[in-house]
Parts: sequence; C-alpha cells; structure tokens
Amino acid sequence: MSDAAEHDLPDFDNPPLVETVLSAQFDRLAGMRSVHFGLFWQHVRDDFPNAEEHPPLPPVFEQAGDVAPQAVQLRFDPQETLSLPRLWLLNKSGSEIMQIQNDRFIKNWRKGPANADYPHYTPVLKPAFERHFKEFSAFAAEQDLGPIKITQCEVTYVSHIVSGEGWDRRDEIEKIFTFWKQPAADEAYPGKAEDFGCRIRFPIFGPENEWIGRLNVEVQPAINIADNKPMYALNLTARGMYGTGIEFFDIGRRSIVKSFDQLTTEHMHAIWRKKKR
Repeated sequence: MSDAAEHDLPDFDNPPLVETVLSAQFDRLAGMRSVHFGLFWQHVRDDFPNAEEHPPLPPVFEQAGDVAPQAVQLRFDPQETLSLPRLWLLNKSGSEIMQIQNDRFIKNWRKGPANADYPHYTPVLKPAFERHFKEFSAFAAEQDLGPIKITQCEVTYVSHIVSGEGWDRRDEIEKIFTFWKQPAADEAYPGKAEDFGCRIRFPIFGPENEWIGRLNVEVQPAINIADNKPMYALNLTARGMYGTGIEFFDIGRRSIVKSFDQLTTEHMHAIWRKKKR
C-alpha cells in the first residue's frame, strides 16, 4: 500500500482493538499428514514453543450475489483417512499464534498485559505473515505436499468496547455506534432497547470498482472477563480474493479501518484518542 493511501487511514492512540487475524485459504494439500505438523514445528519452535490441536475450520467463500458466505461441506469416503486437526503454534506470551491446517494458514495477534501496544499492520503484522507463510510454502514444496493455490483471504479486527470508557449502560447504544437510533422516550412500542446486537454485510470493490469480497460486521453484547464489566464485542472481517496471492489483505484491511471509523461515533473517537491528520 502506498504511503499516501496509508496516510489517509484513521489512527488512534488507544484503540479498543484486542485481536487481529490474517488468513489465507488455499486448495487442500492432499499429501499432508499429521507427521508434517511436527516436522514444520521444528522449523519455528524457537519462536513458537507451545503447540495445541483444534478442530479444523471449514472452507468459506464469499461469492457475488449469494445470500450468505458459502461454507463448503466436505464429504469423506469411508476408506479415506480421518480429517487432520488445526495446529496452533504459540509464542511464549501467547500474544502471537500461527494456525495451520491442510487448507489454511493463519496468523493472530492478541492483546495482553505484556503487549499493550498494538503492533501496526504495515510495519509488523503483514510482514510477519508474509515471512512465516513463505516458510510454510517452502516446507510444503520440500515435502512434496502439493502447490499452494490461494482461493480466499481474510482480515479480521476484534474490538472490545468496555463500559466505563465513554459509556456506562448497554442501552447507551447511540454513544458508541452511528447506525442505531433509539426510539423516542415516549414511544410505548417497541420502547427503548436494553442492548444491541447485529450482523451486517457490505460489498468490497477492487481498484477497477469490481466486486471482490465482503466486509462482515458483527456486534454482540458481552461481559469483559478481566473485570466483569459489560462490553460490546465488535468483529469486522473482510473476506474475498484479489489477484493470485495475498493482495486482498491491503484492500480488506483498508475497508475495515475506514468502516470502523464510520460505524463508531466521534464521542468514542475522543475516548480512543483519534489522531488528527
């Protein structure tokens, strides 16, 4: 992304961001077996000393004109081997996760006490993904697992908007989000909403104004585990495909950052200390 394109993005000194995810989905590596997880772990174990196994994620595709993201249902022949798990490789603090399965490569950054400052996308997160994905691609080639052909990319930003920071009660929705207006106080029906949750989808267009994916926005009322305070969890996921590799990442991330700014209020921007351009 050019410096000019980067410069026009909103930025905050204290954003509510708690997790970012970059994910590349690709055609299934038919030759991959459980043993390959262990072999690859040896390549990165110094930086990711902890390992966990989780159920695999299903392939998901955004398609123009469809009603919802298409989840591909895989069918296995009784003679076929059991499906492989999804491997989590974690750094010592647990703030960075590398996820691998036979059709996905994912990198997560998670906020914690030891890493309160968000590592920005351009200088840190994207280069780290590219470096580790290159290592995995080289490993797949060395092991003759099959070529990696990317079919879909995802960028996700997870924000926890906790009470006590610009708002106190769940019904103060208009203090947080620009796309909700409470009914008048004297309206008997439906009355004032006690809380708020929603899912919204927006199209994402490429440089030639062509449809290339969607921005999925989800808002859910929740409880902050650290202090039991009410909060709203805001997930923004840009999913789609542009080019032949991870070119979608820059476009998806731009859609998320710009949309976050538009979907939240100036009142909250002051709390999060939005920088002046």
